[in-house]
Amino acid sequence: MGIRNTKVMNEQESSFERAQKHVQDLKGWYNHLLVYVVVNSAYLLFYFGLFDRGAISSYIPWWSPVIMLVVWGISVGIHFIVVNKGNFINRSYKNWENRKIKEFLEREEAKQADINKWE
Repeated sequence: MGIRNTKVMNEQESSFERAQKHVQDLKGWYNHLLVYVVVNSAYLLFYFGLFDRGAISSYIPWWSPVIMLVVWGISVGIHFIVVNKGNFINRSYKNWENRKIKEFLEREEAKQADINKWE
């Protein structure tokens, strides 16, 4: 009995550690997203001449902010996928499936109620 309790406790600890690691990974992703938004917002404001009235930003090529936004945005997206291990797709698909099934059943019930109303 003592070995079994130890095994259960180890499983609980490992699931707690996995959950704790997932929360840490999510915090890392949120930090990544926050830095992305803040840095790119400041860069775009600088690029459009808000801070220097166009003195320096006129030398920045037009494609620079586009490349920065796109490449860094792709890395934030990849980071999101890695943190969630693709589960967000399965969850949203499952939610869609459940909504459609519920919608179909409601339609069928409405049809049946309409048929019963005329009998």
